[in-house]
Amino acid sequence: MKQTTTPFRIEKKASFRVIGYTLHTTNQKKEARTAIPSFWSDFKMNEKHTALLPLSNQEPFGLFGMNIYNTDASDARKFDYMIAVSSDVMIDQTFTMYEVPTMTWAIFPCTIDTIGKTEAQVITKWLPKYKYKPLNKGYITGKMKSNAPDIEHYKEDGSVEVWIAIQD
Repeated sequence: MKQTTTPFRIEKKASFRVIGYTLHTTNQKKEARTAIPSFWSDFKMNEKHTALLPLSNQEPFGLFGMNIYNTDASDARKFDYMIAVSSDVMIDQTFTMYEVPTMTWAIFPCTIDTIGKTEAQVITKWLPKYKYKPLNKGYITGKMKSNAPDIEHYKEDGSVEVWIAIQD
């Protein structure tokens, strides 16, 4: 008999504070699809990690890419994308702060090269198959109704995870 494994795990995580660099973008005309990779390129090229990573001082450790939706009440397509670390350090205007809410997450291991494909499969295939409901809606239209961020977690050991908030 073939043994099957669930491609993800479910974890309840307490709230945690992140600080980092923020990009204001939109799903309109697929702007975010080019803006976010450019944001990461700038982060790497200008070595912004040298200012951010030393501020990481609490669990979960590593670097986060976070889609924070519904940042503009007049347009559900607008959202913020953060490159951040978990930290309780006081910040200046260089960084922004966000409190990730206590949440139950479906956590999917992936690689840097498969993040986009993993996120798409999570919403369209895996969660429906396992009868989990994501808290966020509007992925197809880009007009988000959100109760939590979507998270990419770049762990210190080099592994990558996609976190999708689910109803428990």
